[in-house]
Amino acid sequence: MSANKLRQRVTAAHRRIATMRDGLGAFDYVCSGNLQRRMLPCGNPNCRCKKDPSGRHGPYYYWGRRKGGRLVQMLLTPTEAEMVTRAIRNYRTILRTLRQCEDEIVKIIETRRRLQG
Repeated sequence: MSANKLRQRVTAAHRRIATMRDGLGAFDYVCSGNLQRRMLPCGNPNCRCKKDPSGRHGPYYYWGRRKGGRLVQMLLTPTEAEMVTRAIRNYRTILRTLRQCEDEIVKIIETRRRLQG
């Protein structure tokens, strides 16, 4: 491959990184973890939820995440659950974008090495 073609590859990789970097500022909420939606039985032994699984109470939303190396969970309202869902999705998008940036940097380094000799 010609040196000019290799330089074009490096320039294109730099453009892709700049585009990804610009896109990272578009997120409002960002957080890690996962969200679980649970239907649970209550503590009343005479309640229908004890006998009929479809009669359980809820949904209840639990946000699980790591804090200080330990798993912590928090009960959320439906509105908070929507916000956390969006924040987790944004977090995963950012991680995916960072991995793509890393791939582009590897391409730049490998291409520059080919140019040098």
